Amino acid sequence: MTYFQDKSVVVIGASGVLGSELTRILLNQGAEVRTIVRNATNIAPEFSNLKTATADISNRDSLAKAFEELGETFDGVINAAGVVAFGSLAEVPAEVVAQLFATNAQGTVNTLSLASSVIKEGGFVASLTGVVADVDVLGMSAYCASKAAAKKAMSIAARELRSKKITVLDIRAPHTETGLVNRALYGEAPTMPVGLSPEVVANRILQALESGEKDLPAESFSA
Repeated sequence: MTYFQDKSVVVIGASGVLGSELTRILLNQGAEVRTIVRNATNIAPEFSNLKTATADISNRDSLAKAFEELGETFDGVINAAGVVAFGSLAEVPAEVVAQLFATNAQGTVNTLSLASSVIKEGGFVASLTGVVADVDVLGMSAYCASKAAAKKAMSIAARELRSKKITVLDIRAPHTETGLVNRALYGEAPTMPVGLSPEVVANRILQALESGEKDLPAESFSA
């Protein structure tokens, strides 16, 4: 029996590459997976039998309704949703900056704000802030800022949810080959080294949750 056997886990952003990989591995380990996505038509056919709700995670009421539709409290929630944009602060349009913060920062805050009501005592909430929350990257200023805001929310939530015995895991994985850079809201990605495979990252995340880790910085990952 695996750690995740019969545990109920919600994956937010399960239609993305990393969200899909997390969902796939959790299912293989016997978890009861439910998903929250922005657009249900984008979810992989192999997950069509899973209980799925749609939500705009930047809207707290929308996210709360999605959790309610899934019907119960859960052993854990993993937030793998996120958006990216490239360009200097002078270049990235204001509406794109707003969207970055709405999804990456506000979406994380919304997930954390609902954690105590949807996660069982002793459960976990994990969210991908990424290595950019820790570094300053030219040409990715607004994106880095949105992720840094999410990181701070995770840090404070870890203390606030301690009394509920809910573990908060901040995942600051290095660049991962999810294809997100090719779906930027604005601009073109700078030249990047080859990133980690989604499978490696997903397995490391689940290993950290199993062992009760509370922080997963970039140096905790390996190819």
